[in-house]
Amino acid sequence: MLNEDKIELMTGIAMFEKREEKRIAAAGRMFKSDFVGRHMLHAFLRFTAAYVLILGVWAMYSVDRLLSAATLDELMKLGATAGVWYAAGLALYLLITRSIYSRRYDEDSRALRAYMAKLRRLKKRYEFQNKKRELTKEGRRHDGASRV
Repeated sequence: MLNEDKIELMTGIAMFEKREEKRIAAAGRMFKSDFVGRHMLHAFLRFTAAYVLILGVWAMYSVDRLLSAATLDELMKLGATAGVWYAAGLALYLLITRSIYSRRYDEDSRALRAYMAKLRRLKKRYEFQNKKRELTKEGRRHDGASRV
């Protein structure tokens, strides 16, 4: 005999797993600090690579002006300015990255808790059904009229 409630619950769990599998997997495997730190490290590497590429393109574009009119003091000042812009941009980018991935982890963690609650509910239904089966078998065994 099919239990429609159990089938509906199992279908809902399967759909939830299919839709949210990647999100809840990361939240279940890592602590929040590890999750956020991992993404901040990736953001640091991406920002640094992008900044170096942009700086390189700008330097190639301005190479004739830099070499003809620049003195060592001007190049040092330009390098210091580039360093300040790099540090400011990196700090802002990492702050934004931290807030985004912190919020994302919280959302994924809530989704994982909902998933675990659905699994616990399904487990209780199975336990209830097994207990009910055991009790009905024992009732037949001890009942003299059933002769089982």
